[in-house]
Amino acid sequence: MTTEVASADDWLKEITAQARTSSAKVFSVSVPLNHPYAPHEAPEHLLAAAVEGVEVHGWRLDSVSTYGAALPTFTSPPYEPAPRFWALLVFRTTYRGRDV
Repeated sequence: MTTEVASADDWLKEITAQARTSSAKVFSVSVPLNHPYAPHEAPEHLLAAAVEGVEVHGWRLDSVSTYGAALPTFTSPPYEPAPRFWALLVFRTTYRGRDV
């Protein structure tokens, strides 16, 4: 996802909007695991909200994998090394209509 968003709520609205309008058979989203959008947002909250928000639009969670950078990044104050890790959630459509 390349869209910059200001909060976890904005991010969740964006991914659910993408899930709602996608005509693909596979949909994926990356969820931050160790650097939530806001200090009070736990990674578990974001994972659960992402899965729930996408599944309500006719998707089924197919797989979860993690990826990240073990090397330090210096992109947020106080500009100290902070490895970044994400969960990649892959969904498949539950729609069983005719293939075109």
